[in-house]
Amino acid sequence: MLFFVFSYSAPLYVDITKTMIREDEDPQVTQHSKMFIGKIPIMLRSTYCLLNGLTDRDLTELNECPLDPGGYFIINGSEKVLIAQEKMATNTVYVFSKKDSKYSFTAEIRSCLEHSSRPTSTMWVSMLAKGSQGGRKSAIGQRIVGSLPYIRQEIPIMIVFRALGFVADRDILEHIIYDFDDPEMMEMVRTNFIKVHMTRKIIMGY
Repeated sequence: MLFFVFSYSAPLYVDITKTMIREDEDPQVTQHSKMFIGKIPIMLRSTYCLLNGLTDRDLTELNECPLDPGGYFIINGSEKVLIAQEKMATNTVYVFSKKDSKYSFTAEIRSCLEHSSRPTSTMWVSMLAKGSQGGRKSAIGQRIVGSLPYIRQEIPIMIVFRALGFVADRDILEHIIYDFDDPEMMEMVRTNFIKVHMTRKIIMGY
């Protein structure tokens, strides 16, 4: 028993101009017309499909279903479709406003090295919502925590900055707040410094 594998495609031809340049010689130009380079699949009911523009009567005479919307390819006897996928761009910061969550805002970045086979690493920086800190609302601001790859526990953002080499509080503030005269922003991040200094005193006590 013979089986014929059919692909609905069209031949692709190109015109090629080859220029050969040699030292102390005039360029030699060679023309190649209609060079076959392969086949390209045709989407059913597309502009280049034979069924495009036919009436229901014509489709019935060709044993084609008039209700078939098309939009797919036939490759090796099987119907193939293209599935669109959305993916966030790497090395770009995205900020999300959260509702009904312990965070009020979350910033996410997917870091990826160009021309590298290393997997993408993701880091989150989140601002805790008021009322999520120990079950009572905070009157002095909202804590900011970071989630680093391969570390399950959330880390206060001030400790993350110190691990990156920013020891002085002012150096850290310069990377968070661009205007020191903004009392709202200063009040918002003050609780993060208080939390770190309290933790330092507890550690020094031991």
